[in-house]
Amino acid sequence: MEDVIKQIVDAEKEAEERIEKAKEEAREIVLKAREEAKLIEKEIIENAESQAQALVEKARLEGEEEAKRIIEEGERGIEELKVKATNNLEGAISAGIALVRGS
Repeated sequence: MEDVIKQIVDAEKEAEERIEKAKEEAREIVLKAREEAKLIEKEIIENAESQAQALVEKARLEGEEEAKRIIEEGERGIEELKVKATNNLEGAISAGIALVRGS
């Protein structure tokens, strides 16, 4: 009978040890999962920031190209006006000279 009681006590101790070991393993799993979740979160944030920066850079470049195009169009318009003004001035001078000559 004493052997049976000893076996029961030993079995209970072993069961308690296994329970404690399982609890410790569960705590470790939870800690590892939290650490992995933080790493994944950090990676997602870094990826999102990188994509946002790329979009900002793309928009900046597109804005610069658009500004360059507008400036070039404006410069072409100014050149056209200069040509017209020069032609008008030459015409006015010719008309003035013709009036002075009496033609």
